[in-house]
Amino acid sequence: MKKNIKVKNKNPEKVNYRELEHRYRLLSELMDSTPDVIYFKDREGKLVMVNQAHAKGLGLKPDQVVGKTDFDFFPRERAKLMSRDDMRVMKTGKAIIDKIERATRPDGVDNYVSTTKIPRYDDRGMITGLIGITRDITHRVQVANLQEENTRIQKKLEVAEDLNNMKSEFVSVVSHELRTPLAIIKEAVMLIYEGIAGPLSEKQKYILSKAKDNIGRLNGIIEDLLEVSRIERGALKLHYSLVDLKELLLDSSEYFKKISVENGITLKYALPEEQVNVFIDAARINQVVSNLVTNAIKFTHQNDSIRIELEILENKVRIGVIDTGVGIAKDNLSELFNKFTQVSKNEAIQRKGLGLGLFITRELVERHGGEIWADSKLGAGSKFYFTLPRFYTAKVLNDEVRNSVNKLLNKGTSIYLVNVLVVNFKEFKKAVKTQPKELFYGIRKIIDEALKRFNDKSKRLSRIAFEDYSTGEWSILFSGADEGEIASVCESLKSRIKAYFSKLEKGNVFINLGTLHYSDNSAPSEPGQVFADIYIKKLSIGSEIRRFKRISYKVAIEVMASGDKTESCQGVDISEGGLCFTTGRQMETGSKINIKLSLPNKREPLNIRARVAWRKAAKETKDNAQAYNVGLEFTDIKDRERKYLSLLLRAVSGARKP
Repeated sequence: MKKNIKVKNKNPEKVNYRELEHRYRLLSELMDSTPDVIYFKDREGKLVMVNQAHAKGLGLKPDQVVGKTDFDFFPRERAKLMSRDDMRVMKTGKAIIDKIERATRPDGVDNYVSTTKIPRYDDRGMITGLIGITRDITHRVQVANLQEENTRIQKKLEVAEDLNNMKSEFVSVVSHELRTPLAIIKEAVMLIYEGIAGPLSEKQKYILSKAKDNIGRLNGIIEDLLEVSRIERGALKLHYSLVDLKELLLDSSEYFKKISVENGITLKYALPEEQVNVFIDAARINQVVSNLVTNAIKFTHQNDSIRIELEILENKVRIGVIDTGVGIAKDNLSELFNKFTQVSKNEAIQRKGLGLGLFITRELVERHGGEIWADSKLGAGSKFYFTLPRFYTAKVLNDEVRNSVNKLLNKGTSIYLVNVLVVNFKEFKKAVKTQPKELFYGIRKIIDEALKRFNDKSKRLSRIAFEDYSTGEWSILFSGADEGEIASVCESLKSRIKAYFSKLEKGNVFINLGTLHYSDNSAPSEPGQVFADIYIKKLSIGSEIRRFKRISYKVAIEVMASGDKTESCQGVDISEGGLCFTTGRQMETGSKINIKLSLPNKREPLNIRARVAWRKAAKETKDNAQAYNVGLEFTDIKDRERKYLSLLLRAVSGARKP
């Protein structure tokens, strides 16, 4: 029995020894693996044990540190502070937890550390030293400082925004208050000038004409200030409608031609033959054109010329106002559209305004989703361009609808076709944040109800001849209807669709109604072509549509303008019709460009000719240099080049799919 007890007493002692050895090894691994500085000190402040991180921070090995004090490694003042904390912990028995300090390492690098010091006791409960842990929290402190700085900046921005709003409100109130007395003064001056209050001498008339001119100038300044105030307060409202941009330009042509003739300037228009229907606020775009043409007249000398041109691009329309006047220095072009900026050195011209016209013009163009820029050389005239998104229906008649139409026409039945299209359906679904099926069937229900009312009332046939869930498109055939009935149907559709989106609380949705007329004056040039007398109504819902789908193309491309060296530029997007890239150069509108595009599975790059269609200021580069997004329109693409371009687009499009 005793023997058995003796055997049992030996085994526990043996197991405890191994366990202690295992624990020591774990503790050693923990100390040497942690990035925090860990150390043990005796009552004299000597280091009796340190981990690898502590020794590495000093540029030494652990055995080179043991037995020494902080005075052997740190500046005296720093070591005294550390020793004072050590003594306090060992004297009072109270630990120091997470003390944040700014420290300088032995290698001279400043950092922030969190230090914890805990008293160490022996078996009798006496303090024999301390255990210390120091953690580098420089990154944490920097983040906290950045957050504090960000908070301070945010508060300053909020204060600045409040002050800016107050300023805009003040300008708005003052400008409105000035309007009434100015109108009264103007009326009084006009009454006297026109001789209603009695006869005037020529000298008196001359003085009053000067007063009249200055009242007009002051009124213009007040209107500009009010416009800027509306823009800054977000109170500027746009009222969209379908407008023939060609007609809009011609409407004001007589007025500008008259002013040009009075100044000895030749004014010409270069407009396309066809209609250019765009969805815009006509009054605001007229204001843009007026600002640009008035500026051109102001800075163009006698016997010089101005040309106003309108060009249809791939997915935009571009209006240009080109003069042969005094021009603008290249260094001033980047500041041209800023607020209160006047680049003219002519003091008489500077005194006539506040430099707000081009700022307002830029805001109006950009609110329409367009771009505005200028090309100019001092003494060689200026070219001002702005673009507007082009709205049109991508496919009015498809094969299925065409066949249905021709069958009815062969029977001698008159036809109306209403085409309803959700423009850019894929992007539009995201914008309204409605389930695609719910959106599609919601509009389909409205169409069905409109057709039922028409059929019940007219006792004639109408039906949906075509619908496409992927594009959000419907084609509706009406046989034997007249213009009044179709107009009523279209207005009903417009109002009901508008009410539908208002119910969804999606107010920024446009309903575009246009008419196309297919005449029977000429015979068909190919089988299946529509040649009878057909009216086609288009209802386009959304914001814009592009003839070519653009794909993100963040790839370096080689660009070479005429006579220049090849430049490597960053691509933005690409389509079958053109591409956009970023450059640091102000490439001139209309200039010819050669580009090289890398092709998949082909060593030789694809060389394509293009021309600069538009330009827009982009974000500044890392070195604070001005960058520009430049839009190119491909020109003279051969079938072989188009084939390779299609392959490239498919490859890029496939790479973007998840």
